Amino acid sequence: MFAERDRSLKWQRYEIKYLIGEAQAAEIRHYCRKYLPPDPHSSHRVDCEYPVLSVYLDSPSRELLRATLLRQAQRYKLRVRTYRQCGESATNLPAYYEIKRKVCGVVHKTRARVEPPLAEHLLWQEQLVPWGGNGKAAAAEANLNEFQQLQGRIGARPAVGVFYRREAYEGTSADNVRVTLDRDLHYGLLAPPGNGRREMWWPVDAGGVILEIKFTDTYPFWVADMLHRVELMQRGVCKYVICSCAAGGCESGMEVEQALP
Repeated sequence: MFAERDRSLKWQRYEIKYLIGEAQAAEIRHYCRKYLPPDPHSSHRVDCEYPVLSVYLDSPSRELLRATLLRQAQRYKLRVRTYRQCGESATNLPAYYEIKRKVCGVVHKTRARVEPPLAEHLLWQEQLVPWGGNGKAAAAEANLNEFQQLQGRIGARPAVGVFYRREAYEGTSADNVRVTLDRDLHYGLLAPPGNGRREMWWPVDAGGVILEIKFTDTYPFWVADMLHRVELMQRGVCKYVICSCAAGGCESGMEVEQALP
């Protein structure tokens, strides 16, 4: 049921984000290809892009979204990630149940890979799955149980879907730099099983390509040189907030810019 093959179950890192144009994205790509290989999801694709679809859960009062809007120093998100296109069935796909915390600027993430059909069922049910065993299997189930405990505590249910196409580069050295370029942002609304059409998706204008640079401690010299030469100015861009606001979930009077971490 719980198999982890492609990523760690738990990690922490820093993230910096930028909103850039396609000309700048081309320069970023040139730099990355000199220093980083494409990540495993990108390497076998002609366009080096792969689909990412996440379902974010929240309480009926949207307390997790509000924590992000208010930039609370300690906050978390609950999301279920699959790698599929908008409208593509998730019935036979594994899903990654993730808790993404931000504590004083540092991002901490745990995840558990869950195989179908349980992967989709747990989105809508408060069903704790007992865990046992050793090694990664036990760690994955512990991560899933923690997810469900947080879900049950606030009565969280699927609130908004976020879809985009990702171009990604990732190093294997100690600094563990990861650079991603995200395009074609869509927001989605989801219905539980038995409600006819399960998902509806709409494009949303993010204002450009979303660049994210992720690293564990500090980024290497070439990243600093890239940021200087491409003349990038850091600007937080939260895809979750942009999509939530597009879907009508933001509080009245709150601008998207106020929500950027």
